[in-house]
Amino acid sequence: MAHISGVEILRRLETYPSLAKNLKYTQVEQFLQLVRRLWPEIVPPQCSQPIILSTHIIEFLAAVLQIDAALVHLSWHAFGDLGQSFFCEPVQSIDDTFRIHGHDHQLGKSFLLQHPKFLTYVLGPETIGPPMSLCPRPECDYHKLGEELVVEARLYTLHRGILPIFSKSLYCRSCHTRYYHNYSVEKASDPTARRIYYSEDIPTFIHVTETCLVEKNLCVYFEKQMAVCHATCQGIARVYNMALGQSSVPNTSRLLHQLTGELVLDSFLFHAVLRDKRRRREVLNVVHKEYQAHRLDEILAERNYRMAGTGQEYWSHACDKCMIVYKGDDGQYYRMTAGVHDGVTVRHVCCSVHNCTEPVPTQRSLFCYTHQDLIKTCCIFGCTKLAQPGFRTCTLEEHRNFQTETELRNTGMFQLHSRLKKAGLNLIPDPTPEDSPEDSTALPSERAGVRGRMSRSWTHNEQLFVRCCGVILSRATFFGAEGITGVKDFLKATFPESYPGSLPSYIFYDNNCQLLKHLQSVGDSYFNTVGLPVDVFHFKCKHTIRDGFCQVNCNPAQFLELIGKNGKWVFNSSAAEQANVWFGKFQNIVQEMPDIRFNFFLDEMIAIHNITTVENLRKQGHKPHLQQEALLRGAQM
Repeated sequence: MAHISGVEILRRLETYPSLAKNLKYTQVEQFLQLVRRLWPEIVPPQCSQPIILSTHIIEFLAAVLQIDAALVHLSWHAFGDLGQSFFCEPVQSIDDTFRIHGHDHQLGKSFLLQHPKFLTYVLGPETIGPPMSLCPRPECDYHKLGEELVVEARLYTLHRGILPIFSKSLYCRSCHTRYYHNYSVEKASDPTARRIYYSEDIPTFIHVTETCLVEKNLCVYFEKQMAVCHATCQGIARVYNMALGQSSVPNTSRLLHQLTGELVLDSFLFHAVLRDKRRRREVLNVVHKEYQAHRLDEILAERNYRMAGTGQEYWSHACDKCMIVYKGDDGQYYRMTAGVHDGVTVRHVCCSVHNCTEPVPTQRSLFCYTHQDLIKTCCIFGCTKLAQPGFRTCTLEEHRNFQTETELRNTGMFQLHSRLKKAGLNLIPDPTPEDSPEDSTALPSERAGVRGRMSRSWTHNEQLFVRCCGVILSRATFFGAEGITGVKDFLKATFPESYPGSLPSYIFYDNNCQLLKHLQSVGDSYFNTVGLPVDVFHFKCKHTIRDGFCQVNCNPAQFLELIGKNGKWVFNSSAAEQANVWFGKFQNIVQEMPDIRFNFFLDEMIAIHNITTVENLRKQGHKPHLQQEALLRGAQM
């Protein structure tokens, strides 16, 4: 944006003696700053510059500059053409001006009900409205949009705090489409109506809810807080409200000017989805009538499906720390690559039926829709009798006692009492016969042989495959246990048959001996070209020297290629353990998320982590790159 020189301003003041006599130079600068900020309101998109300003603009400028309306008219004639090109950084003083005066130019509620067109007479520090004033559809002959609606809203920014704004929309009667700031909706009353975003670019201000817009840069700040500091959404909101969201002048808006954890998460999701669409050169298209909590479910589910296995942007990553290129005896060049597979305890609520992967209806549900009838059955494992009304168990005494004991153990007093006993203390005296009720019993202990589940079930863990440089290639949820068959399937999904060249030369895993036994027992030759050593750390602390199979087949020292000329390991087999430390800290953030958001969030955190890791590898001179398609398909170098 061009800078307007002071010489040009002084030259024009000489042309208008009345302005030179009645205005200070600082007032002219402030006039230009305000006009620049109000330009989209003064000159809507696809419209020409007006000769005379609208009444509400004149009244606003007169009140702020403390001059009469005639001088505002004259100032517009003198400097109006400079307004759009005037360089105006978003400064706090201008924002505060709108905080103080913006609502002064709303008309009374009763008048508004009788004259809804005057709803346009509201001003905010940013003009939020559709980027067009003519319908963009050729079949509508590009006629002017009308039926303006204005909604009082808030704009959450990174450096300017929370701004009181007004979000405007326009309507086309021909195609029955309403145009908003980020998107349009055709036939909004139709249950199948969709919000179609205007382009694949991420807007500067993202329309997260009807009354909340969030600056793009603030969304980036949110995700960095999550990815680097493992900050919860509630924690981010509290810090923002105490620091970034503060202003010296309070907002006069009637809306609550506080950031919430729910809005932080919604902002993160919208920004991430828009970025994903931009990367794929697609336009976001979401359901219009859905509740806010589920508006993105369809998009998130599609992205989650796409990310499974090979979906990460850096799935084909290679660098000097995870790939070695050498020349063979035949004169050909060959690659030696390596990665680490491991699990980490990050979990979400799931169906209580073992290994069921169907999502639960709500976060408090015990079963998915398919197994919902099991809630009527006794919760003791193996019992098929119906539970009695008001109970989770059948009428068998030992089953009913299990429920009673379980409920007692979940009380705070019992848990504290148990901790004292474990510490060897008994500060709470046991009741004596004299002062005990006749029906008093000792604190119960778990009954042998009776096992059941009365609370929610959780997935077992998350599995990661990590290159030895720290780049995470893939992630999967293990529901029931970290079984060998599940590990095998996860590795096959990460390195599918269609990309035989993607298979690493070596896969480190702390239980590779059992994996190799399984592969041999079922005659699976998928990994015949892959070395399966146990990573160095776990081999030393977890695997006994008496296990001959493990020593012969999975001892990393058996693989001479893994030992460099200096006697050191050529690959970092602890990369997954290091990644797990970072990844495991997300448990507090995601544990109560529905599975759709859980998966999307973790995949997005991995994507952000990979971008940072690759950038660091580049700075360190390790030549990170994406492997060529032909090599991944199995071609020779």
